[in-house]
Amino acid sequence: MPYDIQGIAIRPVREEELPLLEKLARRIWPETYAAILTPGQIEYMIELMYALPVIQKERHEGVTFELICSAETPIGFLAYGPYHEEPPTLKLHKLYLDSAWHGRGIGSMALQHVIAAARLAGYRLLCLNVNKNNTAALRAYERNGFLRVGEVKIGIGRGYFMDDYVMELEL
Repeated sequence: MPYDIQGIAIRPVREEELPLLEKLARRIWPETYAAILTPGQIEYMIELMYALPVIQKERHEGVTFELICSAETPIGFLAYGPYHEEPPTLKLHKLYLDSAWHGRGIGSMALQHVIAAARLAGYRLLCLNVNKNNTAALRAYERNGFLRVGEVKIGIGRGYFMDDYVMELEL
């Protein structure tokens, strides 16, 4: 596998580790989104998306949460789950990596991991939404074969919006 990086592993999040996802988001999000979102929106979105009951509900609905680890230390996470039945589509909901680990191919390794899981499960498309101003993520997805297929602006409450590109990869 071209993205088999020494010492990096992707593994399922255990039930007792679910609170770790919010902790990682609180470390990663401010740096990732500082130039894109206000501190208030970052805080609001972390609370909205990473509260333990939200994650537990998503898991119950079939979303897979995995940790990206260096040795045993979590350095990022991803989440993906079923999206459409026709064509069979998997959605990548989250892929975040601590900035100290950027530029080493780990993000691409995580994407290839999800792509392999989607193919194995018989999905024909992998889709995701990405903030229009997150240029680093856009470049990474495009490098991995994703194409922009649309745009969405989703109200999330308190006057905040997610202004995203929709991207897809045919599997």
